[in-house]
Amino acid sequence: MKQISFLVLFTYLFACSTPNRIAERFTGEDKQVFDLIERLKKNPGDKQAAEALPEIYRQAADLRRSLTAEARNNLAPGDRHMDVADQLEVMKRMFNEIKNTPAAYKVVPTPWDPSNAIARAKNSAADEYYEQGLTFLNYNNRAYASKAYEMFNKANNAVPGFQDVRNLMARSQDLATIKVVVKPVNYHNYGFNYWGFQNDFLQSQMVRDLNASSFRNVRFFSDWEARSNQIQVDKIVELNFVSLYIGQVRSRNNSYNRTAQVQVGQTKSNPPKPIYNTVSATVFVTTRVMESNSSLECRIYDWPTGNNVLFDRFPGYYNWTNSSASFRGDRRALTNEDWALISNSNLPGQTPGRTDIASRLINESYGLLLSRIRSGVQFY
Repeated sequence: MKQISFLVLFTYLFACSTPNRIAERFTGEDKQVFDLIERLKKNPGDKQAAEALPEIYRQAADLRRSLTAEARNNLAPGDRHMDVADQLEVMKRMFNEIKNTPAAYKVVPTPWDPSNAIARAKNSAADEYYEQGLTFLNYNNRAYASKAYEMFNKANNAVPGFQDVRNLMARSQDLATIKVVVKPVNYHNYGFNYWGFQNDFLQSQMVRDLNASSFRNVRFFSDWEARSNQIQVDKIVELNFVSLYIGQVRSRNNSYNRTAQVQVGQTKSNPPKPIYNTVSATVFVTTRVMESNSSLECRIYDWPTGNNVLFDRFPGYYNWTNSSASFRGDRRALTNEDWALISNSNLPGQTPGRTDIASRLINESYGLLLSRIRSGVQFY
């Protein structure tokens, strides 16, 4: 399905670019012809345009009738025929414009329809591209397979479905593709069930993420995909958590004093003055801390030679804290911050579970690894 989607997208983009490509072939005479036709569209009674059009059109047509691929030795095989086809497409556009403009058709009653000549040129181009593709494919290696795909793709663009070109495109693309296998993750000598996971999500996640990245001619598989499809492996990705540590909860206690001036009354003088007393309280704080960390080791290496493409470790950290408090003394001495800690004592404040912590650590280490691969790893 990916192959089909790619071909549909390429064909769409190719079709969208065709009008501009043809317009680039316009000569001075071509532009005059289209200008005269446009004038006759707007004003069929334009005598000056009607008188000038036949001769200018004849000059443009004579130039295109003399074109041959053999005269384009500066262009590669296949490309020379496509250049002729593009030139003839200019005349095809003129033919359509004249046929659709009664005033122009009246003065040029037998415009040249180059459709058959275009088809012959494109068939010749497809044939030459096809032969080049077969030559490259017969080398049976990745570098030439990429060139073979390019030639077969050109043949298919010249004549969609030419011979067995689509099968050869798939074959050459497969040969040009580097197959990378992501092996199951080693969770620090424990299975993933130990950390509370139902399955090894990281292996499948990495395969999805790397396939979604823009690596040219590279495709990633899990080990079981490679085995079931009998894929010849080019490179291996090994993931090993050399440490995946979930810490113990530790508590530390401290206290501090608060004092405040509070009004307790006022004098009997006129005017009266406020009377203040100093109140105090002691706040007792309990802080619970849990520090966890991980280290993900990744080795990417060439399967035939064992040479490393990447070998490094990627850390992860997760520190959990929870503070609560009580007090002794006059509550009027306490601040809003003190009350927030005291209120926190009435909340559950449970430590995160093993699965949640392990997942956080794994995702942090994996995120660093993925960024490194995307930014700096070359698979070929």
